[in-house]
Amino acid sequence: LKALQLVLHSPVHSSCLSKEVPSCGAMSGQIEGAIAKPSFFARIGKTVSTTVASNLRPGAAIYSIGYGVAAGVVLSGLVYAGRTLNILLFDHDYFKIQSRKRYYEKQLLFSREQEETQAAHYMASLSAEYNPAATRMPFKPLESKYRF
Repeated sequence: LKALQLVLHSPVHSSCLSKEVPSCGAMSGQIEGAIAKPSFFARIGKTVSTTVASNLRPGAAIYSIGYGVAAGVVLSGLVYAGRTLNILLFDHDYFKIQSRKRYYEKQLLFSREQEETQAAHYMASLSAEYNPAATRMPFKPLESKYRF
């Protein structure tokens, strides 16, 4: 009863009596909470949100798939971190392989030097046998491009 008296004596209700306000019925609809029809996008948003909320509960397919994906990402991250630590702390083969590579490179350089030396000796032996007179035409002078 007191609540009804407060409403009757409130300024909103007394403004319904004045001629400046369009109609007391329209105002009372707003005061009493008459809800206007929601817009198209509001209805779509509500539908999407309820669908998402209902599918993101334990037991739903989308929830299970998302949970599996998240668990897979976490597990693969742990595996990656474990392998990294294993290589950083316990991989001694790296040093062996690097040493073997350095030794192979030294051998390769030595063999190349040997090949260059052999090629130079071969060219020297060929030049010792070089006879410029054999390259001239019979009874003609030796061309300058065949001279040393």
